This record gives sequence, structure tokens and C-alpha cells, in this order.
Amino acid sequence: MKETPQLRRRPRWPWALAILLVIAVDALLLGFRSGECIDYTVESGALSTCTSGPALGSAGTWLLAAASVVVIGCLARRLVRAARHR
Repeated sequence: MKETPQLRRRPRWPWALAILLVIAVDALLLGFRSGECIDYTVESGALSTCTSGPALGSAGTWLLAAASVVVIGCLARRLVRAARHR
């Protein structure tokens, strides 16, 4: 007697976990800021100033955001495929 082949179910949790991991790495990398302060003496008459910005720089931040959108889009597509396969 032949058994009918059963379709193997694709698990969804690895794709959801990968999306959450990308979001966590983004939050970690975008959460760090760098900056510098220039302190002048009172006698010089100049004002002390401080600057701050993303640790990755402006270009690095945009590059990380664009790459994350592409990766999350691909992972979400795989998650939907796995959900549809059930």
C-alpha cells in the first residue's frame, strides 16, 4: 500500500526571528551617537560649542536604513510564503 506524500510544513518562526534581529541591530547601531566639544578659555572670548551626530555618519545611516528595508522586505516575503504554504 502506498502512502500519500505529505507536504513538509515550512516553519515561520525563523523568518520572524530574523526580522526582529535586523530591527534590534538597527536600533543598536542607530542609537549610538558621537560628538565633540570644543572648550575655549574665558580670556579668548569665543564660545564653547558641542556637536553631535549619528555614530555611523549621515551616509552610513542612510545606507543602513536602505539595506535594512531591502532585507526586511525579503524576509517578510519569505514569511508570507511560509504562512501561505500551510
